[in-house]
Amino acid sequence: MPGFLYGDAVGNQAARIRDLLRGWGYRSQVYAQFRDRRLDDPGEDYSRCRPAPDDLVIFHYSVGSPVTEFVRRLPGPVLVYYHNVTPAGFLRGYNEPLADLLDQGRRELAWFADTAFALAASEYDRQEMLTLGFRRVEVLPYLVTFDALQASADSAAGREVLARYDGNAVNLLFVGRLVPNKRQDDLLRAFNAYHHLINPHSRLLLVGSDSNAPGYRLELEAMAAAFGLSDSVVLPGAVGLCEGLGGYYRAATVFLCLSEHEGFCIPLIEAMAFNVPVIAYRSTGVPYAMGGAGMLVDAKRYDLIAELIDLLARNQALRDRLLAGQRRRLEELAPGRVAEMLENHIEQMARLERLES
Repeated sequence: MPGFLYGDAVGNQAARIRDLLRGWGYRSQVYAQFRDRRLDDPGEDYSRCRPAPDDLVIFHYSVGSPVTEFVRRLPGPVLVYYHNVTPAGFLRGYNEPLADLLDQGRRELAWFADTAFALAASEYDRQEMLTLGFRRVEVLPYLVTFDALQASADSAAGREVLARYDGNAVNLLFVGRLVPNKRQDDLLRAFNAYHHLINPHSRLLLVGSDSNAPGYRLELEAMAAAFGLSDSVVLPGAVGLCEGLGGYYRAATVFLCLSEHEGFCIPLIEAMAFNVPVIAYRSTGVPYAMGGAGMLVDAKRYDLIAELIDLLARNQALRDRLLAGQRRRLEELAPGRVAEMLENHIEQMARLERLES
């Protein structure tokens, strides 16, 4: 993989797959160009990957990098696991080097279209791969576990976050990098309608790093000031487990997502684990992650979204029905079920390799 990073969804998935494979008796390691030393086992540099002919390489694909060409030249079977590549246009004007890598990533994915078998993190990702000419693609959702996140909420840092935002105010939460495709600016517009027209005792909590687009954060701050919301919009930056990330979920009244590009969007599932009702814009991978749970909106009518927020904040019967559906979705994504899917996919890959050889 290009980057094996702490707190990153793709990195977490690679680590959990490695743990599963080791538990099943396989030798398994993560190889990456960038390795985060905060990880307990940060893997090895990708240049040290030397698979034997009967080894299987799982290539976690999410951005353009030198790793792509390296993997392309490896002997033996390669299983591409596509986590989606954000369209570069969202980052143009904010981070040109990253936008170039995203363009490269979308272009080079087609290099692997002739592989016998591939994986996608969602049905949305799968459809993208089929459009590029991949022959057989199966979905492997994320192995999402919540023990560490719940422990974060129970930690001193998590309790401090909850105490800071507890009380009578309605807290709207979104967790995700501050980047234009996640459309925190639209969240501000919806919150502006809710705060000024319906409930002034409310906050918008936008948790996420601005490292990929610091200029976008400045735009958000200017918008909040222009709307008269500077005191009601919280931008704490990157918040990890040690900094009490779980406390934000526990403090949330509603989780609101108006993103325009997601391969999956794990925070939707994390909110469900904390019994926080979810409202999300029907876009890209979001409806596949939701799986019929939560509440999807088809248009960004900020006044109507504000009314929906108010309904969920005040109508306990509606809230309970929504939460019941979300709990069913969590059962569908139980780690044991996803682990079984992974095992089946590996067996399918092995059978196809035997047939082709």
